[in-house]
Amino acid sequence: MASSVPWHPLVYAKPQKHLFHRSNFVSIRHVSAIRAFRRSDLDGFAKRVASGELWRDAWRRANDGFELFVYETRKTAERIDRRYDVSGRVSAVAASAADRAREVDREFEISQRWRTFTLDFSRDLPRYRKQLNDFLDTPLGRSFATLFFLWFALSGWLFRFLIFATWVLPFAGPLLIGAVAKNLVIKGECPACRRQFVGYKNQTVRCTSCGNIVWQPQGDFFSRGGKGTSSSKSQSDIIDVEFEEK
Repeated sequence: MASSVPWHPLVYAKPQKHLFHRSNFVSIRHVSAIRAFRRSDLDGFAKRVASGELWRDAWRRANDGFELFVYETRKTAERIDRRYDVSGRVSAVAASAADRAREVDREFEISQRWRTFTLDFSRDLPRYRKQLNDFLDTPLGRSFATLFFLWFALSGWLFRFLIFATWVLPFAGPLLIGAVAKNLVIKGECPACRRQFVGYKNQTVRCTSCGNIVWQPQGDFFSRGGKGTSSSKSQSDIIDVEFEEK
């Protein structure tokens, strides 16, 4: 006995696809135009430059920054000084060095010899100048001066001297001018009217207030003491002294 059963094919279940809306994960961005500079900014900047306010602000900021830097530097130096006693050590070293220098000076008489040398040189300077000028006036002296200048220029020492002078003269110039001014200019006070006077040592100077002669050159004005005539020297050396016995 046969029975008939209807055949149903197997139906595979398809995986369900979960649809996600992309719009849920994308944020909406609002794009707006950004302007770096506007015309009003440029106009304000030009007005600040024209009025000088910009430069005042810049100078004020630079001054504040410099004052802050100086303050911080001073505080740092004070802190280091308190910690390591730098000032005390430096003062001790300076005092010991000064004591040692005085001992060496007393032992070898350096300051006295230097003072004597400067006095002798300043007294004999006119004689040295005259001897040098007399030598340069001779044919041998002119030849020697010409050869020395050629050697000095061609050997490169002239160029080195000029380079060295460009670095040294800004610092040594005021000192040299002061030394030359002290040797060429006389300054003092009029004994009659107590008015200050200034003049050259190689000419007669009169007081501008009372008209009296306050300076008259004697001998060579380059020498400090001045070598006058024999009559003035003899008169200056004569001193009248009177003794009274009781």
